[in-house]
Amino acid sequence: MTEMLIESEANARFKRWRRLAGESRAVKKEGATLLEGIHLTQVARDSEAAIPAVILDAERATAEARALARETAGRKGARLFLLPPALYDQLSPVEHGVGVMCEMTLPKAPSSELWADRDLLYLDGVQDAGNAGTLIRTAVAAGVRVILASPTAVNLWTPKVMRAAMGAHFGAVIAEGVTADTLARVYRGTVLAADARGGEDLFLASDSYAEGAVAWIMGAEGPGVSAAALAVTHRRFYIPIEAACESLNVAAAAAVCLFDMRRCRLGGTESR
Repeated sequence: MTEMLIESEANARFKRWRRLAGESRAVKKEGATLLEGIHLTQVARDSEAAIPAVILDAERATAEARALARETAGRKGARLFLLPPALYDQLSPVEHGVGVMCEMTLPKAPSSELWADRDLLYLDGVQDAGNAGTLIRTAVAAGVRVILASPTAVNLWTPKVMRAAMGAHFGAVIAEGVTADTLARVYRGTVLAADARGGEDLFLASDSYAEGAVAWIMGAEGPGVSAAALAVTHRRFYIPIEAACESLNVAAAAAVCLFDMRRCRLGGTESR
């Protein structure tokens, strides 16, 4: 297997990777992203994703990382590139990584028919990459495999979101740029919103709220669910928390709501 060493910041390929690492617009324009670390590289290797390039820290990559890089490149028909630490660090989203990453071609956007009657999580303006990745990971863990994002949400394929999701992207159907109006027009299930400002107490609601296909809307930290998204919801729920705490992180709130729905479907309680 041929290994190519890139030593200059002026290299066109490196400059492209640097844009993918730091610019959400570049990820969308190029239709590609970067995955860093052993776990994400392994998941990508075992998936159907196209991997055109594998990247190694030429000096600091661990033996495990080097073996994985060569195996992934061989299995995917990818080229293997070596970068000196100074260049590798400009791409890595972590300070002390193991020294391996890969470039992944983004999948095609799914047709709305793939999610029109399935459980889903709708990210309404969620901008924080860590929250977005954790929301995807939480949803897939709870059995909700469709993730939609509003036009104002963070790009769900950026390296930071990918890292926070820890491979959950590969178990999900992801559609971006979906407006609340489109959700209302296309979706054939019940639309629920988690809204700290009011609605029904989630823990006092009948388990029947989880029947049929359900779309949960989660809003951004601070502003919460937008007026446009609230306008298309069928029911709103709040999570009763102690007065000593003002609010829950959106990813934590999603975990409560999605796993409560899972509890309902796995048997629930005799009465609530």
